[in-house]
Amino acid sequence: MQNENAQGPGDLGRRVAARRRELGLTRAELAARSGMAVSYLAYLEQHAANVGSGALMRLADALGTTPTALLGCGAAGLPSAAGTVGAPA
Repeated sequence: MQNENAQGPGDLGRRVAARRRELGLTRAELAARSGMAVSYLAYLEQHAANVGSGALMRLADALGTTPTALLGCGAAGLPSAAGTVGAPA
């Protein structure tokens, strides 16, 4: 049985990218808002990566959401690789 709250490779990054696009932000704009390098943000969006709590809080704040939402805890769906929200696997 699969844990519904398990974080798979790139899940956080796909959520960040989907929310960024939803807000109409470029990576450069989000990087500036969150105090991160554009290259680091690009890496987060494209790879499975562990982020520290401080970086997670800054991203959530810059995206107008919560760390819990970015981590997918209790989420109804996960943005697919194409960037659309689908049902959990």
